[in-house]
Amino acid sequence: MKGRGVHLGNGSCSATDVLSAVAEFFAGRAARVGNRQSRVLGAPLRLKLTAAAVLSVLACATVTTLESVAHAQAPALAASAAPVPPLPLASPARVRRQRLAAVTSWRYQLRRIDIAEVAASAADLVVIDYAPDRVYGVELPFTREDVARMQRKPDGRTRIVLAYLSIGEAERYRTYWNNAWYDAPTRPEWLLAPNPQWDGNFPVRFWHPNWQAIVFGTAEAYLDRILAAGFDGVYLDRADVYQELVAERPGAEDDMAHFIVSLAQHARTQKRDALFVMQNAEELVRRRAVRHAIDAVAKEDLLNGVNHDEKPNPQEMVRDTLADLTLARKAGRAILVVEYLSNASAAQHAVSRIKSYGYLPLIAERSLGTLEFKPARSSTAGTDGKPLAR
Repeated sequence: MKGRGVHLGNGSCSATDVLSAVAEFFAGRAARVGNRQSRVLGAPLRLKLTAAAVLSVLACATVTTLESVAHAQAPALAASAAPVPPLPLASPARVRRQRLAAVTSWRYQLRRIDIAEVAASAADLVVIDYAPDRVYGVELPFTREDVARMQRKPDGRTRIVLAYLSIGEAERYRTYWNNAWYDAPTRPEWLLAPNPQWDGNFPVRFWHPNWQAIVFGTAEAYLDRILAAGFDGVYLDRADVYQELVAERPGAEDDMAHFIVSLAQHARTQKRDALFVMQNAEELVRRRAVRHAIDAVAKEDLLNGVNHDEKPNPQEMVRDTLADLTLARKAGRAILVVEYLSNASAAQHAVSRIKSYGYLPLIAERSLGTLEFKPARSSTAGTDGKPLAR
């Protein structure tokens, strides 16, 4: 406060300023009472002095109050202005499973794959063979450019493309196959008799180190080549082969669980977002380590055709399977179901029932040679009892 005016300066107002203003106010009162002769000429001056003093008091009091409020609120304002810490990044596992949770349709084709047809499909997820074309009986793998093209949907969004990988059977049309294996003297000890239902497929003692070295662990191993080609992940088949080998090896189920976990761990050192979908062997999801390793379960013949005859499966079998699939789904794993049905009415009923469980249905022909299969009442594809060939 300077002279008779109100000086706020930097906005502060001390107790001394307030007392000075009060003193000026009462001094003005005394002058007015003691010197009545100056009433006419001095009244305007006294009014000025009094008004200035009162305004000074009010101004100082107001500023002081505001400063007190501001000081009290400062910590809260500072806290609200503090930078918000970034949300923790989603784990790779959560990201993988969210991708699969967004899938609303899928396709499954292992023979006669047409890149342009896959690219033109509206499906969110497609399972195909890593190397469907064969020259002189030897597979010719897709290139990274081929895979990238199939991963792009017509609307520009991305599509998940998984490569089929049999971990429980050797296939004679793969690059790793050696024709000497046909003969007993030169057959590997891990190779078993041919699968009568699938021409050219041979169950294996999957726990054998030599077989596992073919499947993963080096640049030439099958899983590693799939990932190097740019696939989003793998669709594991024949994990259920262990069921056929329990008599020979009582710990076969443990071995298969360990095999799957090892595959997933290795794959994610190469590609942290590699997807793992396990077909059949759904009882393995009772094991926490397997549930952690995989991102989805695929089930063939859930409702019909367990004997490749398109007849309804025994209800007890269906209930047991549903119990394991329910466990997987509660753990956040997507469930894909493929039914091989040629009857349109049966197919429609199966799709409706599968959807009621919250699973993703697909109707396909058993030889898996068609991307967009439409069942017809007269079709008998894959039901003549002859071995099928992929």
